[in-house]
Amino acid sequence: MSMESVTLQQLIKQTINQYVSSDIHILSIKSNPIGAGSQAIELLRHHIEFLINGVKNDISYVTKKATFIERSALSRLFLQGANVPYTLSNEVHTQDRSLICIQDVDYQTNYSHLDIDLLQNKELQALAYIHGTNMGLKKELPWIPIVNRSHIIEMMERRWRPLWNTAIERPSFIEEFGSPLISEIETVASHIVDDLEILIKDEHTHTMIHNDLNPGNVLVHNNEDVYFIDWEEARYGSLFFDIPLRCTHLGQVEIYREFLSSHGYDIPQHQFEKYFSLASRYLGIRYMSWNLGVWEQYPHAKDDLKKYMKMVTQPLFS
Repeated sequence: MSMESVTLQQLIKQTINQYVSSDIHILSIKSNPIGAGSQAIELLRHHIEFLINGVKNDISYVTKKATFIERSALSRLFLQGANVPYTLSNEVHTQDRSLICIQDVDYQTNYSHLDIDLLQNKELQALAYIHGTNMGLKKELPWIPIVNRSHIIEMMERRWRPLWNTAIERPSFIEEFGSPLISEIETVASHIVDDLEILIKDEHTHTMIHNDLNPGNVLVHNNEDVYFIDWEEARYGSLFFDIPLRCTHLGQVEIYREFLSSHGYDIPQHQFEKYFSLASRYLGIRYMSWNLGVWEQYPHAKDDLKKYMKMVTQPLFS
């Protein structure tokens, strides 16, 4: 057995000891790769069978080499009682990526039998809790990057622009989506960085944000609650850089606002609508990126691309 395997198994056992029971006997660990994360980091899922007081039990964990930002965000949020998985790392203070063992929150979830409306309400409550609990605490978070103009420009010019320029050169893309829509998106993109200055500078809405709340990072735990995973892109910035991805109709917006208000943060309606629309346009541009290259191969990618285009051109408060 390699030293890396020994270290991995030790970390898994330590995680069970800390969060499940200190009196366990591991019977087996079966590990399988589950692909790479958003930054091409290998993820492994481990199914562990163990004994507690002679009773056989099992659990599942995911391991990867996580950034200092993600490890710090998960640790802070878990201690705050937020809906995030518990984690353990043996190299807490290193600034480099280091191995982390993460609770596999949805391995027992049956996604075909869920109360979607109830779970969406719980998700918005959980997100408002994270935002409300960390609002205005920039000084307590010196390790987390901020959403500034440079960050927005990088998302636009390095992630979106090259793929967009390639897509609009293809006759099939123009035929499918039409020149008027393409021109409208170009127009929004040309001034979105300047438009977002108001969100960047308004510290009254600044908090810890996930900054990558695509559906793959929102999981259902034990069929009854919603957890947020993969905090690698976490930033300190306007809460509006999170919520348009999770609020697809006005009813959800009002639910989120109600939960946020319970934490003492009431954002005036006109300000909320303006900020939400600006962030929605930006996030629509940012998140269409992957779909631009594969929309012809995968039906779901085409559907997602249309959804993100609609966020750019027809935000909820347009």
